[in-house]
Amino acid sequence: MTVLEKSIVKERRVNLFFFLGSLFLVLAALALVKNLLISFLLAFVIYYLLAPAVNLFERRGLSRAWATAVPFLFVTLTLVILVQNFFPDLVTQVDGLKVELPRYMETAVQALGRIESKTASLLEGIYPINIQGQIAPKALDFAKSVLEKSPEYISQSLTIFFLTPFLAFFMLVDGRDFVRKILNLVPNHYFELALHLNYQIGAQMGGFIRARLLECTLVGLVVWVGLLILNFPYALVLGIFAGLVVIIPYIGPFLGLAPILLIHLSNGGSNSELLGLLLVYGIAQLIDIALIVPFIVAKIVNLHPVTVVLAVIVGSQTMGVLGMIICIPIFSTLKVTVQAIYKHLTDFRA
Repeated sequence: MTVLEKSIVKERRVNLFFFLGSLFLVLAALALVKNLLISFLLAFVIYYLLAPAVNLFERRGLSRAWATAVPFLFVTLTLVILVQNFFPDLVTQVDGLKVELPRYMETAVQALGRIESKTASLLEGIYPINIQGQIAPKALDFAKSVLEKSPEYISQSLTIFFLTPFLAFFMLVDGRDFVRKILNLVPNHYFELALHLNYQIGAQMGGFIRARLLECTLVGLVVWVGLLILNFPYALVLGIFAGLVVIIPYIGPFLGLAPILLIHLSNGGSNSELLGLLLVYGIAQLIDIALIVPFIVAKIVNLHPVTVVLAVIVGSQTMGVLGMIICIPIFSTLKVTVQAIYKHLTDFRA
């Protein structure tokens, strides 16, 4: 080995140790600093959403910084318009929900009591049922915590709101150069594999995030408009909630419907109103299940249903609701990585 080759190897080792040390510090910060992990994940979402527009503007002759600034300014202007038009109504509805929440929770407890009585009569003493005694105190504690911790939730949301776009902007401006520096650390016989994986994972993650955003938007819009037509209270809040929770696999649709049915039951709504509510939510879920999931999301992730179930279970056990949300793209990325490595090894042996 020549002196030049030794110098190159030494430089690569130094760069590799520096990269691993930096990566360790970033992971430690994400784990220890409050709200940083959520902000980082949301920044990744913004990155994959805006990356196609940024690349397009850059190909048209703008610098990377300006190509990033233009979509950011457009999104900021859009958000300002939306806030001006909908935020006052949203605040009013949230305040109304906070006032009515104890009554809604009491209705839920009473409904659980009726279910408990019927279940106990069916089992005839074979198995003791105490749904109301187990869930009622937790439900009431949850209602109180929502009321008492609202200022804390708002404070955390504001921190995430300001930190997320800051991280996303610098990801878009400097992320590509950062990835190139990482790829330069890869040995030559693995470089093609790393380059292919970087492209494939980026395309898959981008497509998945954009598909889920479309899914959330359509479901939320359909629920919101349908509740407005039915003159149902808190239509905007319930529409936003239904659109957000739909990203939670399997249980998301039930979570979105639960508060609608609870408010209907608490207000003593008619059977015709209940039928209308179920129709509205059914249309939203039909659009999701029949169009978006099979033709967009499933095509992108390409995972077996059993794998999806296992991924959701693992995600829920490790990181709760956040784990259930991010488990599918993580497992999809692992699948792509394993397949690419296996193909590389088999081709190399051949």
